[in-house]
Amino acid sequence: MAAKASEQRYKALIERLQTQAREAPQAYRARVAMLAALGYAALGLILLVAVGLPVGIVIALLASGREFDPWVFMVLLPQGVFAVVVVRALWLRFDPPSGYRLAPGEAPALEAEIERLRLAAGAPPLEAVVIDSDLNAGAASLPRMLGLLGYRHYLVIGLPLMRLLDSAELSAVIAHEFGHFRSGHGRFSGWIYRVRMGWFRLVDAMARSGVAMSRLFAKFFEWYAPYFNAYSFVLAREDEYEADAVSARVAGEAARVSALIRLEHASQWLTRRFLPKLQARMRAQPQPPAQYNALFAATLRELPPIDIARLLASAERDNDLTDTHPTLPQRVSAVGGPPVLRLQDVPAATLLGEALARIERKLDEVWREETRKPWAAAYAGAKADRERLDALERRGEWDAAETLKHAQLVDTLRSDFDAALLYDRAIERMPDSASAHVRAGVLRIEADDVAGVEHLRRAMTLDAGAIRPVFEKLRNYERDGTLAPHVADALAALREEFAERAKSLEARDGVAEDDDLIAHDLDAAALDGLREALARIEQVGQAWLARKRFDLAEEPAHYALLVTWRGSVASEGPGLKRIVAALRLPGSVSVFTESGHKAEARRLRGLCVEPVYRRGN
Repeated sequence: MAAKASEQRYKALIERLQTQAREAPQAYRARVAMLAALGYAALGLILLVAVGLPVGIVIALLASGREFDPWVFMVLLPQGVFAVVVVRALWLRFDPPSGYRLAPGEAPALEAEIERLRLAAGAPPLEAVVIDSDLNAGAASLPRMLGLLGYRHYLVIGLPLMRLLDSAELSAVIAHEFGHFRSGHGRFSGWIYRVRMGWFRLVDAMARSGVAMSRLFAKFFEWYAPYFNAYSFVLAREDEYEADAVSARVAGEAARVSALIRLEHASQWLTRRFLPKLQARMRAQPQPPAQYNALFAATLRELPPIDIARLLASAERDNDLTDTHPTLPQRVSAVGGPPVLRLQDVPAATLLGEALARIERKLDEVWREETRKPWAAAYAGAKADRERLDALERRGEWDAAETLKHAQLVDTLRSDFDAALLYDRAIERMPDSASAHVRAGVLRIEADDVAGVEHLRRAMTLDAGAIRPVFEKLRNYERDGTLAPHVADALAALREEFAERAKSLEARDGVAEDDDLIAHDLDAAALDGLREALARIEQVGQAWLARKRFDLAEEPAHYALLVTWRGSVASEGPGLKRIVAALRLPGSVSVFTESGHKAEARRLRGLCVEPVYRRGN
């Protein structure tokens, strides 16, 4: 497929650049700087055209002494709109990190350790240390007057991270962050980030504004962005390895490796247990919980034992082109230390001393305030579900479909209730319900009950349409090193059992140059629904629709939808996913643009002649 071929070319480019960066790091940084300078030059030219041209016209008129001509206003008006769009897009603000800013002397033990590590790493002085509610740490360099007056450096440490690690492991994490500050890495990376953000924001703003020249700039961006992203991506990855080397030198290899392993393990556990329950609470209760960090800490206390081999295997993945951090196995082996988990000593949170309780209260307040709006939106969005559940339980007697609906609503709204038992009741009345088997299986697997595997097998046997969503879950389980070993092994066997069928279904979807396309079979009502869905996504200009021809007549329909995307390159991928989610077609659908699919787009347009949708009609 064209999209996969494009991704493979991009991946090959990154692998080639990684080799160059390792062999000649200084020369590579110089090339990245030249690419960034090209981006700045292009942005400067755009700014000059946008602002300089109308200003020049006004100055020329004033200098000539001519009277004001209304036609001049008509010329300057679109230029002024263009200038406003460009200036607003390029006006980048850099706010300090949010969280609890430690006052000098408030946590002397932590401050002393941070200063020791800073000096050992050769990092510049800090503007402040900020504590937040994330299971993470970070380094931020904020420019003063676009960097002309230097930078302000912040160290951000998550309170959950301090509860997970001991003091030696936290020191290894802090030393890693100081590794980003040393030798100007933080300033250089910040410069690269600003160039990238400037382009993304400019193209997106101009696309939304409808400025006539936006397509010209978008074309340059389509050429520039992949190369700049690839070069800067590799640089960011190399910086991670260098920061790890600083961590090993300053805090010790054993503490560095141990911290990485514990952080990966806890992150996977939170994704599996904490986040789903929090999302259910958002739908069920009107206000955020008062003690968020206490809930977080309780989840960390429930962490299962760490199986290092399984954790490393789960964290081994393809080269993720969106994540600048190397994988856990890559980072563990980079410096040469063995993947060993050291015995923990004093918890790092004790470094906060008497300030711990005060910091936690303040962070809870900050989190509640930041979460209030999305929480209220999620709660309002689940109003119909809560009312439906209440009505069902008031009535008390349900048919088979209502029994399943009751299980689904409880599953969605009551995070502390074991909905697996309700799905069992629904399966007794609807034994051939694939959706009931899927959810019953997932809930049991989350509880490390191997019986869930049989439910997933039954769902895929009953309905081939369940294979794709189940395999998506199986891929997620493959990346979860916190599953019980016997459950993980049973899931691996299930994945092998259905692998050929899943591969066949995957090949069926998508758009390829050799696909046999025929005219779509949608009636007027279905076409109206398609057009209404596309009209709600403002970046879609036009759309053409065709259907794939399959050898087997009983194969469900699969449609190919070509759209013209009027947004930025950065927004195209998420935008196409929004289109897929919004469509209600009698079959599956692949949505694509001409970018990377020129041959397929040409064939589909030739088949359709007229678009099925055109904005404004």
